[in-house]
Amino acid sequence: MFNITWILSELFWPYSVLLLLCYVYVQYSAVNRFIKTGSKQNVLFVTAHPDDECMFFSPTILSLLRENHNVYLVCLSKGDFYGQGDVRKKELLASCAKLGILQSHVTIVEDERFQDGPENKWSTDAIAERVLSVVKRVRADSVVTFDSHGVTGHANHIAVCNGIRKLFSGKDMEDVSVFTLESTNIIRKYMSILDLPMSSIFCTWTFISSPMDVLKSWRAMAAHNSQFVWFRKLYIIFSRYMYVNTLCEMK
Repeated sequence: MFNITWILSELFWPYSVLLLLCYVYVQYSAVNRFIKTGSKQNVLFVTAHPDDECMFFSPTILSLLRENHNVYLVCLSKGDFYGQGDVRKKELLASCAKLGILQSHVTIVEDERFQDGPENKWSTDAIAERVLSVVKRVRADSVVTFDSHGVTGHANHIAVCNGIRKLFSGKDMEDVSVFTLESTNIIRKYMSILDLPMSSIFCTWTFISSPMDVLKSWRAMAAHNSQFVWFRKLYIIFSRYMYVNTLCEMK
């Protein structure tokens, strides 16, 4: 049986010290302020599947919530690849609750055009249409989503980016800023907190979780019980995306 308790106990203190140092650096250098200080905004995260929110975006979500911004989430599928869609919807709501996102701020799309699966092609026009309706409803000031590599290269992630890029190129999003989550090479992706110094110094918009935030994100991922198999237990320890997000503005 995979002994995650032993790994966590061995890594807890060195991880916490480095994490705290980088967290303090980012907070005081204000490199993560793509939202102007003092302006409370509505920020919409657009994801493809339940668990994307905590596996990839939790440092940004938790940082914005700590600064009292309104965080919204739209998930474009219920993750029905293995026929567990109804279970995964409940897990998504539980995960969002642990992160601190209000249930009324979560939209789970059930649309035949967005079937979960790497072989399923999602229409960029359909994505743009769906996301625009949510942007207008929540009066989003900023949108955060995947970049053109989708972090993992998953076709659904990439389609979400392409759909929002198409939407962003039109007049409907003239007053909305769009930011994409930077995809890194596989070495940096699994460097865990060792990637923090590079990310915090060289990236324009950086969000680093505090040690308590990391525990929140781990608990949020554990809420996705149907997906919390051994390799995802390793993921939450070794993936940089559980500790740091670096964003780029869509131009």
